[in-house]
Amino acid sequence: MEQLRPARIHDVDDLMRLRILMFEAMGTPAHQLEAAEWRAAARDWFTAKIAAGNTHILVVLDGDQVVAGGLAEVLPAIPAPGMPRGRLGFVSNVATLPHARGRGLARAVMTELVRWLEEEGDADRIDLAATSEGAPLYASLGFTEAAFPTMRRLAPADAP
Repeated sequence: MEQLRPARIHDVDDLMRLRILMFEAMGTPAHQLEAAEWRAAARDWFTAKIAAGNTHILVVLDGDQVVAGGLAEVLPAIPAPGMPRGRLGFVSNVATLPHARGRGLARAVMTELVRWLEEEGDADRIDLAATSEGAPLYASLGFTEAAFPTMRRLAPADAP
């Protein structure tokens, strides 16, 4: 029986595994995934956010193994139509280990993250980046494709 719960400090290694899995699904090149600099910074970020309690980070346990997870946070933004208070909810790091897929774990994580953002985070709008595999789940929860795609410019050291 799976258990959904807030992440704890001792879950950081598992959260990192899920983060790498997410980036693999997004097509991130292996040489970027292996870089120690981002891994150390991400580990520190998870540790700090769990300790502060201001980011809703969830894990799903199957027995004593973390098999899925995700996180939500409210980011300050410039107020805009549809986001009058500038409270942008952002969901990320949603991933499920391959052997645990198809059991509704990502749906359970997403349902709780959206609930938290709307009720406790008081977000005006919720954004996320979706892989083709995750898009149907997000659409079933009311997410729609934005009219304008996200574009990105990497720092020169990170450019291909």
